[in-house]
Amino acid sequence: MTSRVLIYGGSGGLGSALVSFFKNKKWVVTSVGTRQNSDATHNIIISVDDSLEIQGEKVLKQSNEQLKADNAEKYDAILCVAGGFVMGNLLDKEFLKKSDLMIRKSLYSSLVASQLAAHHLKEDGFLMLTGTAGLQGTPGFIGYGVAKAGTQQLVKSLSAEGSGLPKRTRVVALLPSTIDTVSNRNDMPRADFSNFIPLEILTQRLFDWTTGVVPIDNGKSVEVIAKNGKTTFNEI
Repeated sequence: MTSRVLIYGGSGGLGSALVSFFKNKKWVVTSVGTRQNSDATHNIIISVDDSLEIQGEKVLKQSNEQLKADNAEKYDAILCVAGGFVMGNLLDKEFLKKSDLMIRKSLYSSLVASQLAAHHLKEDGFLMLTGTAGLQGTPGFIGYGVAKAGTQQLVKSLSAEGSGLPKRTRVVALLPSTIDTVSNRNDMPRADFSNFIPLEILTQRLFDWTTGVVPIDNGKSVEVIAKNGKTTFNEI
């Protein structure tokens, strides 16, 4: 039987790596993103300028159409890695604009992915949302912190009884430090790249969680930290 995964944020750095990884493993891969991903089996293109309701309706409708066209019923996994990062404290002239962007990119995507899972994820399926490691106060980038905190709270709600997810869904919060993507290297050219999480290590672990090769329980949050070239996964 063919396995299916939907990657929300599939046109970003980590998302693109996941699309390629799962595709190489012979999975049918749907990418949801602001741009086309030519490696994906299917694409759903969204705009961050659309309201939460419109984005949700579009993703739910198009995913349903694609599943029917493939004579398939459900996804085995939904991985949401959409997001972004911008600085901004209260004195920033574009503080509200930047905060709105962070909420749209991170929290909106997590909410839509979660609702999609309620309708189109198999029982015993895997849902992953993405927060951030070591989240405390973020005075220099408030909008980002608010969006990530909301996503991490969402996982706690979804892992509890009565959320509406299918039976025996494993929902997990991925909490990474800086990931080694082209955009992160360009944005932080003077950083120590040995403290960036290698994409090949992260994508392999996410695949192993999805397939159950590496067990992980429902409701877990996992901090991923890279230090001096060594990557650790710590359940919290």
